[in-house]
Amino acid sequence: MKLDTRASRPGLAVLLAAVVLAAQFQQPLATFTGTVREMDGKTLTLEVDESNPLPFVCTHKTRYYDGSKKIKASDIKPGDRVSIDTKRYPDGELEAINVRLEHKKPS
Repeated sequence: MKLDTRASRPGLAVLLAAVVLAAQFQQPLATFTGTVREMDGKTLTLEVDESNPLPFVCTHKTRYYDGSKKIKASDIKPGDRVSIDTKRYPDGELEAINVRLEHKKPS
């Protein structure tokens, strides 16, 4: 008995897409810490070092914190020190998942 390989191709494509999608969701989050250079409604630009600011995409899913307290995006201002948990989109852009205000520790 001979199998028709054309019939199994759509199933294989669906399986491959499911594996890729599952791998994407299981990526660990990367965390960046730096100073907010600029923030508008959709992008937060972080100054990690002076020569290379990093833009992060902010979505309706992005959460903002001051300690354990949730805050609004508008509470984050240029010059604030923050840490950002991120995931990478397939096109390479970084999505901000959690943005946390970092406070200076008393000396």
